[in-house]
Amino acid sequence: MMGNGYKWIAAERESLDPYVDYEKIWKLSTCYYVNDFMMNFLYTTGFPHFILPPHGGEVTYRDNTGKLIKQQDKREADTAKHFWRWFEYGPSDPITQKSIKQVNAIHQGIANKYPGRFSNLEDFTYTMCWIGADMHRLRLRVGLSGYTDKQKIATHLYWQEIAKLFRGENDAPIIDFPASFDGMLEYMEKYEAIDYPYTEAGAKACEAILEQFANRWFPKGTRFLGRLMILSLLDEPPHRVHRLPYPNVLIRKMMEFGFAAVVYTQEKILPDPKLSTPEKHRRAATKKNSRQVTAA
Repeated sequence: MMGNGYKWIAAERESLDPYVDYEKIWKLSTCYYVNDFMMNFLYTTGFPHFILPPHGGEVTYRDNTGKLIKQQDKREADTAKHFWRWFEYGPSDPITQKSIKQVNAIHQGIANKYPGRFSNLEDFTYTMCWIGADMHRLRLRVGLSGYTDKQKIATHLYWQEIAKLFRGENDAPIIDFPASFDGMLEYMEKYEAIDYPYTEAGAKACEAILEQFANRWFPKGTRFLGRLMILSLLDEPPHRVHRLPYPNVLIRKMMEFGFAAVVYTQEKILPDPKLSTPEKHRRAATKKNSRQVTAA
């Protein structure tokens, strides 16, 4: 899809019926402003939340053999590929359904080696709630407006349908997805309020995640800025459970202001992108393949 007009995304999104067009609203909310840097940012801020329970760090770290540890960029890229498929096509599309089936198979393969670790279905529900609703919380925290009413309805319906495709250990269906967007926020708060114990595996997994983000996007000599950015924009639960240090207040405020300024500039000042990020990926791949054929 290609948009028309200088600022077209919000207008088109708000013209839709969220009860019918929730997949399109989610796509408009994510696939245009979110670039590869922002997707990596979501991955990096998300995983410390997803592994709050001790078994999360255990199956991610896997005694220093996990893909997140040994193949940091590939782990992020593989996750991003799945996210882009889900975000672009939505739960009704066979492309998304095939992608989630693959993820379910990966989880079951790990569960075969770590029995019981994927039987906590609330972990799945929390992860989906976080991916759907945490950006709303972060926007409010840095002084931006949160999701619109239509975005809230669409987000809830979109992830409610995604949840029907996921399976826990031994093909267990997800049955506790919240009944509303506010319910998603409440679910996240309750899950995050649990007094999870610190584990070395969880802390080391978090360090690998921070390292991947800083190494990929920041040149040598400036990588500490990438780490400070993530530590500043992470909320309280990962800091508490994984004992991640807080930057000082001035740095946190600077990072929050910088994040808010970038998002505001994208949404209110610069022209909206005409192409989605997945479409840009496809065009770049086609161009690269064409050059390779010509060179051959």
